[in-house]
Amino acid sequence: MVILTGVFFSNRIQFTPLTDALNISQEVKRLKINKLLSILISTASGCVLCAALFSPSAHANTLPRTRNNTTDIQRRAVNTDSATLSPKALQYAINGYQWAVEHHKVSNPSILTVVNFNEPSYKKRLFVIDLKSGRIVMAMHVAQGKNTGAVYATHFSNQPGSRASSPGIFTTLNEYDGEHGRSLRVNGLEEGINSNALSRAVVIHPASYVTPSFIKQNGYAGRSWGCFAVSPNKANKFMSTIKGGTVLFAYASTEKHDPRVAHPLSPDGEKLYNAIIHDNSSSLFT
Repeated sequence: MVILTGVFFSNRIQFTPLTDALNISQEVKRLKINKLLSILISTASGCVLCAALFSPSAHANTLPRTRNNTTDIQRRAVNTDSATLSPKALQYAINGYQWAVEHHKVSNPSILTVVNFNEPSYKKRLFVIDLKSGRIVMAMHVAQGKNTGAVYATHFSNQPGSRASSPGIFTTLNEYDGEHGRSLRVNGLEEGINSNALSRAVVIHPASYVTPSFIKQNGYAGRSWGCFAVSPNKANKFMSTIKGGTVLFAYASTEKHDPRVAHPLSPDGEKLYNAIIHDNSSSLFT
């Protein structure tokens, strides 16, 4: 058996003759080696102890990394059932909804979809609201663009080829069968913010990288090229509910600079807001 030993140096400065210092150093080394040998011999886990003592990372203040740059502890801590809409996201969504109804064709004004990009992708952050009842009828995970961020959405773009998400006000259009199967087109209504959604082929589609099992395993949802990708087991019901001219609003911190949504609620908007807050779990609005 090969035993690895370490040499321990003191940071104390002693002014002694060189020959004496060498003898003292050798004696200290011999005593510490003998002490270490006695520990190794007297315990069945000597090899483990030796490895622990001399591993360069044994005392590093780090956590084990995974291939996705998240830690095992972080992955285990992910609660894929948690959901947060937030009062500010709801306020801006209602303002955006009212602006869309006033300025664009909204064929189905009874449904409002809100995506809260301020929340990490491992949370449920897409909400479908039935405005007639005020009830949130669906809550699910949704992907963000590859260049928007891994866990948190930090960068948005309206530029073709950016592979980033766009915030703001959208309406849903027609369905089609595409590369990912059943998909739903969306139209960005805000110039300079999301107006290139159609030309960028930003759509709603199913994706296996947005399933709870994928998120639990990896610590966050996979990323799209800017599309609102959702779990396949939710996609059909989701698209059937919101297709044909409903409003979708994607909330992000950058929306505080958007005059269409960043303002107080109107009286009608206030009533709608209060009804939604009242009819749903308060834990959503934190």
